[in-house]
Amino acid sequence: MASVKSLSGRIKSAPLVQLLSADLAPVASAAVAGANLSDEEWAAIIPNLPIRARGFLRNRKDLGPKTMRALRYWSSADFALPRPAAEESQPHSLDSPIIDTAAKASIVSGSTEKVRIGEIVERIERLRKDREEKASGNAPIAAPPRIAESEGEITEIRFETDDMGTFCWVEGAPRGAIVGIGIAEPAFDDSPGPDAYGAAAFRQRMPLENARMRLCGGPAIEGEWRITATPFFDNISGRFCGYRGILRRPNVAESPQIQAPAKQGEQLQQLVHELRTPLGAIIGFSEIIEQQLFGPVSAEYRHLAHDIVQDAKRLLSGFDDLAMAAKIESGRYDAGSGVTECGWLAHRLAERLHGLSETLSVTLNLAKADPVRPFAIDSNLAERLFSRLLSAIMIGCEAGEELSGRFYTERGHHIVNKFTLSLPLKLQELSEEELLGSIPSEQDDNQSAPLLGLGFSLRLVRNLARNVDGDLRFQKKSLLLMLPAGLETDLQFRGKEKD
Repeated sequence: MASVKSLSGRIKSAPLVQLLSADLAPVASAAVAGANLSDEEWAAIIPNLPIRARGFLRNRKDLGPKTMRALRYWSSADFALPRPAAEESQPHSLDSPIIDTAAKASIVSGSTEKVRIGEIVERIERLRKDREEKASGNAPIAAPPRIAESEGEITEIRFETDDMGTFCWVEGAPRGAIVGIGIAEPAFDDSPGPDAYGAAAFRQRMPLENARMRLCGGPAIEGEWRITATPFFDNISGRFCGYRGILRRPNVAESPQIQAPAKQGEQLQQLVHELRTPLGAIIGFSEIIEQQLFGPVSAEYRHLAHDIVQDAKRLLSGFDDLAMAAKIESGRYDAGSGVTECGWLAHRLAERLHGLSETLSVTLNLAKADPVRPFAIDSNLAERLFSRLLSAIMIGCEAGEELSGRFYTERGHHIVNKFTLSLPLKLQELSEEELLGSIPSEQDDNQSAPLLGLGFSLRLVRNLARNVDGDLRFQKKSLLLMLPAGLETDLQFRGKEKD
């Protein structure tokens, strides 16, 4: 409306006036009042103007005789009231096709048919409301219905562009959201427009077949579209006039199905799963070479195959730790149930860490109190938990150092098993944050050492302990690991514990 008002007195195009007169009432009124057309041009477009626009035109004081004659010719249709449904089934006197003419004749001739003023006023008001709600059918380019955002998403839009590729007429969507958008240039960033294929087809005046188009605005039209259109030309001069076509929403086959991004833990588990398969194949072929299953192999190749097997098994152990950490983080880790005897666990840990202890020249002393209850956790989990903790701490020892660990049961409101482990001198100087945040060092290349370093191993042990209602605490010169104790053997341990 502001644009039309700014052009008041300079609109000299009869088709433009006809187009604008089919718009909303303020726009149509401003266009008719500000148009500068000749008497012949006004008379030529009056039959194609909406009834409301002809009403605006009657308010002008500078109309010529041809325009006035055309308006008088159309006045009988413009001012006719709609025939009520009850009266349409009854024959009217004077053979008049229009109810208002019959009413007028009855008043003049004194006919017995009476028309009440109140009924006429009511019908005039009803006619006015009907004309505001729907566009007139006389104009070839009718104002499209206003579509509220609550009516849902629009799936198809018919359109026409001018010779510059700008939408000048639409049907099936709000005009203000689409009219003015062009298809001559491809869209950049978040702006509306076609893809490069659509813009190239426009430059070459070629048909567009399912080209991509992006619209911006309300939720009803915003998003991706597919545009199919053909160019049209003037019949006389052959001049290019624009495109006519349809915008539609892409179907399922044309829309990329983008899944919701997986959580970090799920991505990590998927990565570990994909790495295990080739690693398992590497271990299998290396063992075939090492054991000479397919024929004799030189000692050098068997030694290389042995190293590959050990490295691959260490990688698998690290992958298992990563997978377990991911499950704990996502809340999907199941610790299972079971009981683990402390004597069996201490003997198992001594066998498993013997090679690392000899390589690092570190002495590991494991002791247990008498009596000490069994751990109320699965044996595999207990072995993994303690082996990760001990191997990580042993890596931080200097040659010749000695580590001491002790299992014991603490009675109280909740009976728990505790394990204290002394820290090497180098680790005693570090705070809890520094211990948990440490990364693998250069000396962590031993086959029995944790692949991901001290910090990751300590965090994994603490998370595993907390997952079974335990905890890992950092003291000044030692670590304290607390785990639930078994209660099934309460009677046989109660007397010894009291003594």
